Amino acid sequence: MLGDRRFATYWAGQTASSAGNALSTLALVFAVLSVTSSAASLGLVLLASRLPVIAFSLFGGVLGDRHSRRLLMLGADVARCGLQAVTAGVLISGHATVWDLAALQAGAGAASALFTPAANGLVAELAPAGRVREANSMLAMSKAIAAIAALGLAGVIVAAAGPGVAFVADAASFAVSTASLAAIRSPALAMAAPPGHRLLSDLHNGWAAVRERQWLCTYAAHVALLNAIAVSPFFVLGPLVADRHLGGAPAWAAIAICYAVGGLLAAGLTLRWTPTRPIAAAVASSLALAPLLALLAGPAPLWLLVPAALAAGAQATIYNTFTSTAQQANIPSHLLSRTNSIVTLGALIAAPAGMALAGLAADTFGTALVLYLAAAWVVAGGAAALAIPSTWSRLALSLT
Repeated sequence: MLGDRRFATYWAGQTASSAGNALSTLALVFAVLSVTSSAASLGLVLLASRLPVIAFSLFGGVLGDRHSRRLLMLGADVARCGLQAVTAGVLISGHATVWDLAALQAGAGAASALFTPAANGLVAELAPAGRVREANSMLAMSKAIAAIAALGLAGVIVAAAGPGVAFVADAASFAVSTASLAAIRSPALAMAAPPGHRLLSDLHNGWAAVRERQWLCTYAAHVALLNAIAVSPFFVLGPLVADRHLGGAPAWAAIAICYAVGGLLAAGLTLRWTPTRPIAAAVASSLALAPLLALLAGPAPLWLLVPAALAAGAQATIYNTFTSTAQQANIPSHLLSRTNSIVTLGALIAAPAGMALAGLAADTFGTALVLYLAAAWVVAGGAAALAIPSTWSRLALSLT
């Protein structure tokens, strides 16, 4: 895969960006906790980072199908580089407030809304012929390796130098990603829009493409509910458990590293495994998230959380690789960014709503109960999805 110059250049930039994101994701949580100990405030900042993704995702999908995906992504990375640099500045200066962090991360979320649908299409363009599954696996593998390396330092950096330094690194990583995208040559237009073509018409065509594929509707419903009820509580309440019971940032970094290691191991598996029913394989893998949620609810000691985090990280990579590849290999290129943005819209709405509700529910009913219920949903929701016939659709995992 890395013998292809265009893909290798893109892969290098995304690897750097993944390392910066790993640092800043952990740093943002503890930046908020340094200002306030409220779970609701933490949920608010995370909500602010996700709401613009919802607002602009469909727009980003249309742009990704009608204009240069590479240039769209490049502009988004320039914006994210600047916003994370400003975040670093207010944190290092000691003047950051919850509202400052919320506003800056909202801007970064808006840029991400333009970046992500285009990236899904660009990978299909850049992957060597017939090797889109391997391309997604390589990206997942490099993301995991970068996260492991970054998170190995994250706990120490946050504890010793403060979260602002992590945001300096994230800004630098977006600069590297910008440079890699600038060096790539890709088609100027995914598909030229006919005269008078309108946004709503583009979205209608994308929605029709989704409705024609029942397996895509099933996946969309499953991932939305999984994000709302299980994944969001994990990202909001997991750091709180670590901060209150496990020793703070170093403990959460250890869990995150194990999560990334699990993702790395699973990426090696997806390089070789080609299931004929990829949506069923993805849904079945999601069941491995339940033990980590239940153990955090305890909370269990760190030595028990480590293997659970490995399994949870593995399921995330398997789930994302097979669902992304199924879309890239079975949906026409000129519809790919739109359908991706439509399918993921439910998940994007569910994530911030789940984060906000998880914080409020934890403050009201207790962290343990919310995490136990999240674990129970992973099992029940997975079983329900596997009972739907379209989940078992036979789908190609390579472009011809």
